[in-house]
Amino acid sequence: MSQAITYGFLSILPLITGAIFGTCFKVKGKFIGIIAALGSGAMIGALTFGLMEESFKLGGLGNAIVGFIAGGLIFILGDLIIMKIGGRGHKRIYPTKNSTGWGIILAAILDGIPESIALGASLIVNKNLGFLVLIGIILNNLPEAMSSAYDLKKASKTAKEIMTIWIFVALLIFIFVILGNTVFANMSSHANATIQAFAAGSILAMLASTMMPEAFQESGLDASLATIVGFLGIFILSKAGI
Repeated sequence: MSQAITYGFLSILPLITGAIFGTCFKVKGKFIGIIAALGSGAMIGALTFGLMEESFKLGGLGNAIVGFIAGGLIFILGDLIIMKIGGRGHKRIYPTKNSTGWGIILAAILDGIPESIALGASLIVNKNLGFLVLIGIILNNLPEAMSSAYDLKKASKTAKEIMTIWIFVALLIFIFVILGNTVFANMSSHANATIQAFAAGSILAMLASTMMPEAFQESGLDASLATIVGFLGIFILSKAGI
């Protein structure tokens, strides 16, 4: 439990830090795009060499496939609903005028829940896996918060409103890390396998619909190089047994 608390805190720290920087400073879009691409590559690596591999070992190929597809489809459905209520209006790849406060909160929560549950659950079965997921989350959360805070400011949201949103989201994500580490602790290996694959499918759908398009739009071909570096870094860490 102590490790889950530590990892949970480390995973939300970039949200608060990114929100502060995005609110108080004019962060260059290219910098945000490169960090987002780096995080996307790292997270894809964590899914490939961590979550999906562990899911396969625990529950076999069928479990991994079913969980992965279900996670991706459910995220896509949730994303469609949130887009209709203005939850992606704060992203630069969507019209800012369609943004709504509650929609933004729900979008941030939708993005954060799968990875936070994956982080908590991964610590149960494999401490090294938890570390790989944590690295990917940190690199994803920092540009997410910076970009959202900066664009919310452009949409006439006050600094207090922006920080309130991200503190609320951070606390909720922290809770889901703890839940992922406790609720799933006594489940069977097959159930844990499905959860790992489900989270992997959800996270990959999130990366494809939000992080990667924005990374390319903001930093162009530099995003490709950053994605490669992020993926390679996780691959090296996974094979080094860190």
